Amino acid sequence: MNQYVFGIDDLDKFYGDVLHPGSMIVIAGHPGSGKTTLASTICYANAVRGYRCLYISLQETKEKLFRVMKRLRIDLEDVELRGLLRFIKLPIVLDINGIESISGVLLEYKPSIVIIDSINALLQSVKDDAKRAWLQNYFYEMSKSIDGITILIAEVPYGEEKIELGSVEFVSDAIFILKHQVVRGILNRIIEIRKARGAPITLAEIPFSISQNVGLEVWMPPLLEEILPQEIELRLPCRLLEKLWGHLHKGHIVYIEHPAHARIADYTLLLLGILAVNNLRAVAISYGYSPETVIDILGRTYTTFSTAPNRDAIEKFVRENIVVKSYNPFAYGIYRLFSEELALIRRTPTIDAIIFHGAELPALVEPMSTFIPIPYNQLNAFRKQGLLVIRIASYINEELHNIFSTISDVVLRFRLTKPINGEYRYRIYVWRRGSNPHAITYDEFQECLREVCKTVESVVRSGETSS
Repeated sequence: MNQYVFGIDDLDKFYGDVLHPGSMIVIAGHPGSGKTTLASTICYANAVRGYRCLYISLQETKEKLFRVMKRLRIDLEDVELRGLLRFIKLPIVLDINGIESISGVLLEYKPSIVIIDSINALLQSVKDDAKRAWLQNYFYEMSKSIDGITILIAEVPYGEEKIELGSVEFVSDAIFILKHQVVRGILNRIIEIRKARGAPITLAEIPFSISQNVGLEVWMPPLLEEILPQEIELRLPCRLLEKLWGHLHKGHIVYIEHPAHARIADYTLLLLGILAVNNLRAVAISYGYSPETVIDILGRTYTTFSTAPNRDAIEKFVRENIVVKSYNPFAYGIYRLFSEELALIRRTPTIDAIIFHGAELPALVEPMSTFIPIPYNQLNAFRKQGLLVIRIASYINEELHNIFSTISDVVLRFRLTKPINGEYRYRIYVWRRGSNPHAITYDEFQECLREVCKTVESVVRSGETSS
């Protein structure tokens, strides 16, 4: 385990090696991009592990910093009271007396982490090139003198990409550029890994989010070798699907597609059946309806196929076993939406499955080349967690159909046949990875749903009896 940490799992996993004693880290970005949040996260994460952190601010006040960070579950006041954090506010114009005061604190406090917020303000106050060079070298040598880590926060002007810190950029061990892009009025956050000495840079840009009561989270694509096969088999709730699919596993991706102009809700009963017979809890995310509308659709579909419906009992089962959440994908950037959904799963305990309704809508937010990596990486993250994923979408075009089918293990596709006597009928294509596809009639599928209905009712009754 590394001596020092970022306090963010994926950064520790991929870039933790840059945090070695004697290293200097530059965290740069536009104003408001999250630089102070990332630096404070590193400070706090190491302080709670017993390493002293010295925060030197030339702009931020202690009261404001502590108040804002506490909203992100970074309790700087707590570690300060425990003697593991010291905050110093210095004037922007730093003379030799100011340098001596810093050196005095280093000798007296003996910190392992030193944060300078911000280095731009300090360097810009020094007009003499020789003194600037000396000052840059002073902070570079600081890491060695404390045998710890120096973190320099640097401002990048709006509209620019260059840091312009001179020799600091060359001698630093890592440079993280925090960016926030406004696309159609929506904020997307990205960390650019510009330099990471001692750690391979396999991904140049990483989506991240900053949320109240959560803090800063990054979203690294999972490595495929980390996704282990799931051995536990999941039962299917009707004999027809058992014959065609055999069974499911946690970690499987199920894709259900219907015509955009002839959408039906019958398949929702199948979802209830899978959850009921396997005693699974799920998160359901709808991109088109409110949570109450989703619950109403499930109840009405059940009523259609039940011979003796008890809708209240079914809706109670739904509320107890499915956490329903709605997102308007056009109100989020695609990375932000991706982040929100992963964070939702992380914060919801004992979840076995995740259901996406209206999965085609996020694909309309971004160009296809930008969109494709998002569901692929997200689904692999869910596979890694051993979640059953069910994605429901309207057919938009063959390109999207092929993409969604390619990243799925099981496909159930509804298509309309040519009208007979003026009446359209559904033809349903059923496919499982590694098996031949099958076609079934809508009558066969409805018979399956009637069987599912009885299965769900049996599970609900047995649950009421046991309780």
